[in-house]
Amino acid sequence: MGPERTSWPAVLGAVGAGVVAAFQVGKAPIALPFLRDEMGLDLSQAAWVLSLFAVMGAAVGAGMGTLVTRVGSRRLLPIGLLVMALGSLTGGLAPEFATLLASRVVEGIGYMLVVISAPALITLMTTPAQRQMAFGLWGAFMPFGMAVSMTAAPALPLLGWRGLWLGMAALLLLYAALVHLRMPRPQRPPGVGEVRLLRDVGDTLRARGPLLLAATFVPYSAAYAALTGFLPTLLIERMGVPPGTAGVMTALVTACNIIGNVASGPALRLGLPRRKIMAAAFAVMAVGCSGIFLPGTPPGLAYGLCLIVTTCAGLLPGCILGSASVYAPRPILVPVTLGLFMQGSNWGLLLGPVVVGAAVSAWGWTSASVVLGAATLGGGAMALALRRAGKEP
Repeated sequence: MGPERTSWPAVLGAVGAGVVAAFQVGKAPIALPFLRDEMGLDLSQAAWVLSLFAVMGAAVGAGMGTLVTRVGSRRLLPIGLLVMALGSLTGGLAPEFATLLASRVVEGIGYMLVVISAPALITLMTTPAQRQMAFGLWGAFMPFGMAVSMTAAPALPLLGWRGLWLGMAALLLLYAALVHLRMPRPQRPPGVGEVRLLRDVGDTLRARGPLLLAATFVPYSAAYAALTGFLPTLLIERMGVPPGTAGVMTALVTACNIIGNVASGPALRLGLPRRKIMAAAFAVMAVGCSGIFLPGTPPGLAYGLCLIVTTCAGLLPGCILGSASVYAPRPILVPVTLGLFMQGSNWGLLLGPVVVGAAVSAWGWTSASVVLGAATLGGGAMALALRRAGKEP
């Protein structure tokens, strides 16, 4: 499945759409201190600004994959960007907290359309030999987009969180227009007319490999979202770092994830087993997350652990997303498989900040070490179980 030659400009355009979508994830952590001040929120309430973004993807990710297959990834990519723009505009004008939360749900719907359509397009635009390298680039969309958006933190005292939301809406509109006008139209895969929602989702779930890989995405996303989402608050409240500096420091932690994303492609091309790469990444995450939030950990060491954890964790998205064409029951079900993967990712994005935020509010920062350490150990066990899917050595 794929063209005779990889269209790298189209791949980079699809990755760019993911980056702009990830801006909407990264804007929330740096805005939390300002949101809490304006709306009088505690940490557990503010965590919903991070988590509700993922609620629709957690509920219907695989079904959205079928929608992408039926309508076409090229058509739905700019639509997803427009939906996100509408959500960001509504949030920037929100008169109260409930409207802001509703706008984050709308942003999350658009985000899911983008992050299923874009990799489905990459599959159609690449040759099998270069597909894993392309997905290594795609895997970097989240940390790169979050890191870039977090560099806006020093401007927030002047711009305000509402100005950030409105600026993001304008950027999304511009990129949607660019995709609509400039993205090439790939040949659609055969069998599109045979798409059936329940049958396709059922076939994908019964294949075992896709379900297991989606499950491994949950602890990764939960740990990554909680760590990057609350790191500015941790730096400000526990380490006395000014808000602008905390945003830049968090952006650096987020950007380190790109190293692992890009490294996943060469690692797999060298013949390293996918499950072992994933298990090793989860092991580093478990050890690092267990130490970051402990009260006895010196601030410098805690920050260094954050850098190490996100760097190694970056191996996971590339390994998981790049496996869609390997583990999908049929080529036509690659978007459904990607949707299932993103459903797992969104469950992690939904649960991670809420569970960690509630635990920290009840028992202090030490509880975050327990929650994230246990989650990532479970992820390592599921990665090793991938061998039983029988698709790879």
